[in-house]
Amino acid sequence: MIRPLRLTGTVVVLSLLTACAGQRTSLVPDEVAWENRRETLTQADDWSLRGRISLKNAGYGYSGSLNWQQDGDNLDFRFRGPLGIGGFRISGNPDSLSIRTSKGDEYFVSDPEVDLEDQFGWSIPVHSMRFWVLGVPDPGGDYEISVDDLGRAIILDQTGWRVSYLSYRNFEGHTLPRRMEMTKADLRIRLAVDDWQVNQ
Repeated sequence: MIRPLRLTGTVVVLSLLTACAGQRTSLVPDEVAWENRRETLTQADDWSLRGRISLKNAGYGYSGSLNWQQDGDNLDFRFRGPLGIGGFRISGNPDSLSIRTSKGDEYFVSDPEVDLEDQFGWSIPVHSMRFWVLGVPDPGGDYEISVDDLGRAIILDQTGWRVSYLSYRNFEGHTLPRRMEMTKADLRIRLAVDDWQVNQ
């Protein structure tokens, strides 16, 4: 049974209790491993991923494929629905993002969480997700995090969002999230990564 002790803005100490021959063993997470992961992955600014994503919010549901390329502060987030229906592309930098739909409409936003909600009825926190998908918090805000005994994030709470890391996998020498879920109020985003490319 995992019992997290929450410490704001720092790693959460987990006690992993297991019963073995009537004895209970406590394993403390490797905080050094976590800090090394956090520092290394926070600085990763040239990467791409390919996978599947689903969004659900108060009766609205979308699912399809995702291709995300991050180059410094510039992102290129491409969602493609089944048979190409309902796709959109978000590209740009933190100061200005362009959103293009599969219908040919184009919008410009500066605050994607607010502007996307107003325009489409759903929201994607792409600026923070840039870090969350790597398994680390957005360095620009306070957070609470639980890590396992290998120093990997399990639960991350930041800016009203809860990020649950469901599984990890080794991608060309990097242990990165394979499946994750992000929730805020009645919005739920699920992501399954099929391939990662991280350039050092």
